[in-house]
Amino acid sequence: MTDINVCVGSLNPTKVNAVNQAFRSYFENFKVYSIKAESEVSKQPIGLRNIIDGAINRAKYSLNFLVKAKKIKCNIYGVGIEAGLAEVPKTRTGYMDFQFCAIIDENDQISLGSGITFEYPKFVINQVLYDKNTEIGDIIGNLAQNENLKNELGAISFLSKNVITRTEILTQAVICALLPFINKEVYNAKEKKENF
Repeated sequence: MTDINVCVGSLNPTKVNAVNQAFRSYFENFKVYSIKAESEVSKQPIGLRNIIDGAINRAKYSLNFLVKAKKIKCNIYGVGIEAGLAEVPKTRTGYMDFQFCAIIDENDQISLGSGITFEYPKFVINQVLYDKNTEIGDIIGNLAQNENLKNELGAISFLSKNVITRTEILTQAVICALLPFINKEVYNAKEKKENF
């Protein structure tokens, strides 16, 4: 089997671990690189469009790294992960946290996936909306007395009392983004017309 090369557009170990776990579920021979990639959106994205754009931008940087820096042109995947807030009706604060993964292959096929969503306390949302340069990871990190929380177990771990970790959420997002790539025959099938 031909080796697969994957590049993650982040140096955050939580994101890199999630990509490793997700790819390990489906592939035996793969190598994961990680680079610092710009999201080209705000530090704390708000709105689904911004979150998804950030993930896609990181994935494009990552794919470009494999093609230009590593000179690898086939069996490659650029992966971008971006988290942010999006409006959700009927919630306590009006917002929920989304973690999106974008994967791009050598044919520029893009696929998106998301992990579970959850809500932050109202004071966290108020602070982020008041100061656009504030990141939720920093607010929850201060609350948890762990400045490196976003690079470790994540805010979800603190809020769920260590039942769910950020790596688990991100692994789900990466797996969901992989679905069209691991099920090509299903996703590329032409619509079947059935007689009733």
